[in-house]
Amino acid sequence: MQTVDVATPADFAAAFAALRTGGAEALDILASALLANFQRDLARLSLDNKLPAICQFREMVEGGCLVSYGVKRSEIYAMLAGYVDKVLKGAKPRDTVAQQPSAVELVINSKTAGKLGIEIPPAILARADEVIE
Repeated sequence: MQTVDVATPADFAAAFAALRTGGAEALDILASALLANFQRDLARLSLDNKLPAICQFREMVEGGCLVSYGVKRSEIYAMLAGYVDKVLKGAKPRDTVAQQPSAVELVINSKTAGKLGIEIPPAILARADEVIE
């Protein structure tokens, strides 16, 4: 397992080169504001470097990553809106109940799989919440 830190988009190409040099066969792109804003660049680098990428949010798969398994952003935003509403109505943040998302979703980009030469087993495709063609 390798960890590669990036601070700016200018670091992406070097990060992928370091992963390839280190023998990586795939990568997990963790959620962050920086990475989410450059999903298409990361997907392109993933394809160029033949590194299948799993991402946290479906939007990254829509941008070209291979697969995501994570919570729906819409559910997170709805929970956040509920907290903000309570605080704006006078509740103290310490008095609000902590919540966790109720579900995760599996989204697969079959076009990316094809470009990487990966055949997704039918059993996995059947379990996916969505397969992007």
